[in-house]
Amino acid sequence: MERRGYRSGSRGEHLTSKGYLEFLDQRLGFSRGTLYDLCLAAVKSKTKIKPGVKVTYRGETERQIRMTHRFVQVRKAIFLIEFKMTRAGKQMDRVVQVHLEV
Repeated sequence: MERRGYRSGSRGEHLTSKGYLEFLDQRLGFSRGTLYDLCLAAVKSKTKIKPGVKVTYRGETERQIRMTHRFVQVRKAIFLIEFKMTRAGKQMDRVVQVHLEV
């Protein structure tokens, strides 16, 4: 049985932030796209809560990335996602930070 971490997608490619949110959806038992939708809703109200998870909008960051011979400004929204998970029989609190393009 092969065990895949969150860093690679189903086809072995590197995951994007949206792909990581889908991975978390699966781990937390939500339907695909639930956390992404919570992030979008959190932009307007700063915090969104669903049983078992809390999503907080932390603001935006802007940076330049290189695209074939030129630089492009990219704005990303920052979110904190807090949830509980069971590992080795113990319940633990987890907080992850996710950057999504706006």
